[in-house]
Amino acid sequence: MRAVPIITLTVLLTAGCALLEPLGMAPETRIEAHTEAGEYGRALALLDRQLAIKPDDAGLRRQRKEIAAQAARFEQDILIEAAEHLRQDNWAAARQSYQHGLSILPDSQALTAARDAYESQRESHLGDLGTRLLLARAHGLVSERPLIDAIHRASPDSLRSRQQQRRTEQEARELADRLMSLGETALGRDDPLLAVEALTLAHALAPAQVSAERLEAAQQARQSRLAALRTRPRTDDTGSNEPDQNEILMSRFQTAFQQDDLLLARQQLEALEARQPGDEGLRPQRQMLNQAIDTRVSAGLEEGRRLYAVGQIHEALEIWRPLKALAPEHRELEAHVERAERVLRRMETLQ
Repeated sequence: MRAVPIITLTVLLTAGCALLEPLGMAPETRIEAHTEAGEYGRALALLDRQLAIKPDDAGLRRQRKEIAAQAARFEQDILIEAAEHLRQDNWAAARQSYQHGLSILPDSQALTAARDAYESQRESHLGDLGTRLLLARAHGLVSERPLIDAIHRASPDSLRSRQQQRRTEQEARELADRLMSLGETALGRDDPLLAVEALTLAHALAPAQVSAERLEAAQQARQSRLAALRTRPRTDDTGSNEPDQNEILMSRFQTAFQQDDLLLARQQLEALEARQPGDEGLRPQRQMLNQAIDTRVSAGLEEGRRLYAVGQIHEALEIWRPLKALAPEHRELEAHVERAERVLRRMETLQ
C-alpha cells in the first residue's frame, strides 16, 4: 500500500517544481519563483492577471517589461540553438529545442512559426532522402544483377542461387514501377533532371514496363531546361561585344549536353570550372551533368549485360568502352570491360 504515495510523489517531482505551488503563496512570490526557474510564460501569464486587477500599477508594469525582455532573449537563444542543430543535420535535437522553447513560451509566435517551418522542411527532407534512396537502390541493382546472374550460371543447380536470382528480378520489376511513378511525378512538377534519371533507370531494369514516349518527353524537357539556363552577365568593363572564353565554354557545354554528347560536355564544363574554381554559379550545370552521366552508365551497364549474357561480347564492349571514357573512375564498369576483353582474348586463342 505504500507504493501509491511514493509513485504519486515521484510524478509530482518529475513534473517540475513550478507545479508544486502552495495555494497560499502570494502572487508576487509566485511570479518571482517562476522567473527564477526560467518559466517566463507562467510568470508573464500571472503578471497579466495581476495587471488586469491593477492596471495602473507601475511596479507590475516595470516587472512585466523586465521579464518580457528575459523571455525575448530566451526565445532568441532557442531559435539560434535549433538553427545550429539543423546546420549540423541534427533534426532530433532541433525538434527538442523547439519543444522546450514552446513549453516555456507556448504563445510565442516566433517559436511556433519556426517550429512549423522546421516540420515542413523535415517532411521535404524526408521526401528527398526517400527519392535518393530509391535511385541509389536502382543504381545498385543495375550493378548487382550481372554478379547474381554470373553466380547462377556458375551454379545452375543451386537452389540458393535460383532463389536469389528470382528475388533480384522481382525487385527489379518493383523498383521499375516505383521509378516510373517517380518519373511521372517529376515531369508533373517540372523537374526534368529527376524525370530522366528515374525513367532511364526504370527502362534499364524493366524495358517492357517503360513508355519510350515518356522517356523521350523527359529528355526533351531536360534539354529545354538546359537551354533556358543563361550565362551570367559579364563583369568586365571593356565594352567589347565579343564573347569571352567563359561564355564560349558555356555555350559549347550547353550544345554538347543538348546533343547528348556527355563526354564533350564534361570536357567543356571541366575547362570552365578550371577557369572559375569554386564558382557556385556552375553548380546547376555540374549537377545536371553528373546525373546524366550516372544514369547513362547505369543504363549502359544493364544493356551491355544483356548482350554479354547471350554471348554478344563485341556488342557489349561497344556499349561499355565509350562509357569507360565517360566515367573512368567507375570501378564496376572497368571490371565489366576487363572481363569481356579477357573472354575475347581466350576466344581468339582457341581459334
